[in-house]
Amino acid sequence: MPTLTPEQTSAARGWSGVRVAVGGPGTGKSVVVAAAAAQRVRAGSSLDRVVVLAQSRAAAQTLRRQISRQLPGAQTAASVTTIHGLALGLLQRYWPHEDSAWRLLRAPEQETRIRELLEGLPAEFWPEEARAAAGTRAFARQLREVLARVRQLSLDPSTVEAMATHDGDDVFAAAARFIELYLTVGDFSATLDYAELIYRCRLLLTEPEVADGIRAAFDAVIVDDAHESDHAQVGLLSDLAGLGLPLLAVGDPHQRVGGYRGASATAIADLGSLPGAEVIPLGGGHRGSSAVVDALAHLSARLDGRGAAPVPAPAAGGGVVAAGVFDDESAELAHVAAELREAVAKEGASWQDLVVITRAGRGQLSAVATELIRLGVPVDVSGDEIALAEQPAVATLLLALRIAADGGAPESDDARLLLSSPLCGLDGVAQRQIGRALLARHRSLGNSAALLGRCLADPSLLDGMDSPEAERARALAALLERAATLTGSDAEVQEVLWHLWDGTEWPGQLREQALRGSRRANADLDAVVELFEQAARADDLRGASGIRTFLAEVSAQEIPADTGRELTVSGRGVRVLTAHRTRGLEWERAWVIGVQEGLWPRLIRQGLLLDADRLGPAGLAPPGQSSQLQAERRLFYVAVSRARREVRVSAVQGVDGEGGRPSRFLGELGVDVERVNGRPSRLLSAASLVGELRRTVSDEEVSPGLRRAAAVRLARLGSVTTPDGSRAFPGALPETWWGVAEPTAPASDVAGPVRITGSSLETLLECPRRWFLSRRAAAESARRSRASVGDVVHLLARAAAEEELSADEMRARLDEVWEHIPFEAEWLSASERTEIDQAIDRFSRYHATAPGELLGVEVPFSVRTTIAEQEVELVGSVDRLERTLDGALRVVDLKTGRSTLRPADVADHAQLGVYQLAVALGGFDGIAEGERRVAPPALMFVRSGDALPTMVAQPSIDDSPALEGAEPQAGPTWVHDRIAQGVEVIRSGRFDAVECGACRFCQFAASCPARQDGRSS
Repeated sequence: MPTLTPEQTSAARGWSGVRVAVGGPGTGKSVVVAAAAAQRVRAGSSLDRVVVLAQSRAAAQTLRRQISRQLPGAQTAASVTTIHGLALGLLQRYWPHEDSAWRLLRAPEQETRIRELLEGLPAEFWPEEARAAAGTRAFARQLREVLARVRQLSLDPSTVEAMATHDGDDVFAAAARFIELYLTVGDFSATLDYAELIYRCRLLLTEPEVADGIRAAFDAVIVDDAHESDHAQVGLLSDLAGLGLPLLAVGDPHQRVGGYRGASATAIADLGSLPGAEVIPLGGGHRGSSAVVDALAHLSARLDGRGAAPVPAPAAGGGVVAAGVFDDESAELAHVAAELREAVAKEGASWQDLVVITRAGRGQLSAVATELIRLGVPVDVSGDEIALAEQPAVATLLLALRIAADGGAPESDDARLLLSSPLCGLDGVAQRQIGRALLARHRSLGNSAALLGRCLADPSLLDGMDSPEAERARALAALLERAATLTGSDAEVQEVLWHLWDGTEWPGQLREQALRGSRRANADLDAVVELFEQAARADDLRGASGIRTFLAEVSAQEIPADTGRELTVSGRGVRVLTAHRTRGLEWERAWVIGVQEGLWPRLIRQGLLLDADRLGPAGLAPPGQSSQLQAERRLFYVAVSRARREVRVSAVQGVDGEGGRPSRFLGELGVDVERVNGRPSRLLSAASLVGELRRTVSDEEVSPGLRRAAAVRLARLGSVTTPDGSRAFPGALPETWWGVAEPTAPASDVAGPVRITGSSLETLLECPRRWFLSRRAAAESARRSRASVGDVVHLLARAAAEEELSADEMRARLDEVWEHIPFEAEWLSASERTEIDQAIDRFSRYHATAPGELLGVEVPFSVRTTIAEQEVELVGSVDRLERTLDGALRVVDLKTGRSTLRPADVADHAQLGVYQLAVALGGFDGIAEGERRVAPPALMFVRSGDALPTMVAQPSIDDSPALEGAEPQAGPTWVHDRIAQGVEVIRSGRFDAVECGACRFCQFAASCPARQDGRSS
């Protein structure tokens, strides 16, 4: 039993009315709750008569254990629950549904129901301004928030409709009518959401016989974290106190982080203002060091002080609070990983004593956890942080279920996913082996990818193949066929799902892994159990149509489900979780990462069609931007307060073109913000050790003895195996190193002409690897906002030429599309728009005053020639094709980037060179027949220049066929030489990485062997 301080004793001792204990982080509020409950029991009550309320089931479970430890004997039917658990119990006891027991809708199910109801409504149900949005998930989410807020304020739909009608708000009036429909459907199905449950429980307490029953059943009510209560919950607690039940509420207004769920800003003050209420401050600190408490004091000074708890006293001296700004997210996580490993390896901390806290869940957690694992840090992420359909095990089963509904014949992409999933377990190499074998037998039926997909629908294609990989593919095909047969016989969804789950060795493998302590296996099993529970509740869904309905419902759940299983994570790694999930927890050291403007604080709630924050007890507030700054600062305060001894807060340095800048919160900690450049020099991990040994072995400047010693250690590490027989340190094996293996593909036989474009030749000569990955492998991801702006400018330039648009007309066209261009921050959009408006002015002046004749814009060309005994086809299009005053053809290429090139840089510009050669070979005969003379082409930099764009020209190959100091080798001009070089690279089949100026923006730099910071992919 913990020893209480005098102020804790004062708060926990017997009371008869209302008592409110207000204390900051680490003041022992939960200790007071447990002690108060235990004292009530020792005074003659029993734990089933003392209602103890927590804000989550995990917190309730923890409190139950703490109370039980303080009592001498076992307690039965302990009333330690959440306020929703209490309300549901009272409703089922005193107001049972006439057909079936009341069931509480989880948040994902509630949102899915709202979307189903929205789909069934006619368009005329909503006013004109809301019809386009009514079918979106965002609108359903806003409706759910409004619905919850209505009941939290103890309002009914007719009252909300009257408010909206009074204010002339047609959207809110329609929302009120929708809420009435939603509640009616809930009554028929015996389901309630959380807010409706509290609302009906308050109505229930007005019944005299119910009030008498509650007085007879309970002796006291104790509430932990009362600051997270919404208006209705505060009303319910007040109602219980009004029945004569002693009420003890503990909390801290500065730790209110549930505002997005309706937590009342005045919850503690409202409880403290009840008749005869006693307010007791808790000031003694039992958690934070001096440094941590001092940082909390600086943050607390910027929060609303009304009803706030005093800043807690430090529990110990010393401590560390640090704030750092890193180059980028990768460098930030690398430094965090280094600090985590150093805390364990050098300072004796355990992984369980460390936590990494992020602001966002779906946007950050998975990426952070993956990168930390890659850097050698064991992590624990709660499974309930991720929506059910996004759990890997569930995603696999849902994919197989969908294919069963479609007849058991997957498309090629789905087939590859299933073959690599735990239902089959074939890696990429095994799939390629099967694909090649299928292609050798059935070449007339398609390529290997198509055959791989078809073999699951038609297993006879695998006949004659005796490999273990083929047997696995046959087993998967049989599994899908049986599932499709079950589906065709109108089986229940849960029956088909069970067949898919139970038909392989996967469940047994997960069980064995879970028993060996695998956190991933435990999370997968939890998620699968939750999936089967949802399938069991959907027992009316049968056959293919039922499966599709079930898939739509599960996939529509964007909110992580509260399964109630993973109440705590008891793994052995560093916890990685969101700031909201840290409530009520503490660690020795905390890393609060990603503290960027726009992310933390996140201040984007303006412009909602249905803004729940507009709802108040007396009416609707005017629409506008509600300030989220105080709520975001409270969340940051809670995150920082989780650390006992050390807290490190970090952000990344935004650069030109990026929206994220270090958050203002870093400067509010009362410590200097350090700018940290680069990555850590050494990471205390196995991968880092292997990397250092490999560098030593390959460094010719190191002494032979040291290189030999490093090689011996690498050999020892490479021979170590894990209990399952795999290599413990695969990076120590030389066959896995870059540059050791022979090229995977021989020189390719080029059939037909080689197609060359101006931009592709430039990339091919700069870095063959980048050319291969972007052009051949098509691995380049979608372009960001700057590329989108460039596309728009090119389209405007074309429209200006074809339709003779003025600068003002071009800007009007730009207004129509600007808001659809994605930018990372509002200020970046405004800055970019100013520059593009100036670029439009420059281009418009050039277009109006350019000498000569404009022959066309976006003019395509295709012309063939032979270079170095290889037929080559030059293809592409030019931005502007002009005829000069003397009749020669001039190509002008628009550039929309900020940087400009010097004439010396453009002299051998490959793209312009290809355009020149295309002119000389008659590539534009369709628009200028017979003209072969080439005028000097130019790059037009529309962002640069005074009245006109900056023009940088390349000498004409008619006048200067050779570059200065070099004679052409493969043809009459230097362009022929460049094309010959590109053709030779393609022929060789070797696409080497070359460090060049494009590395700064290359999407493949992270895996580039030519760069020191590159890593193998």
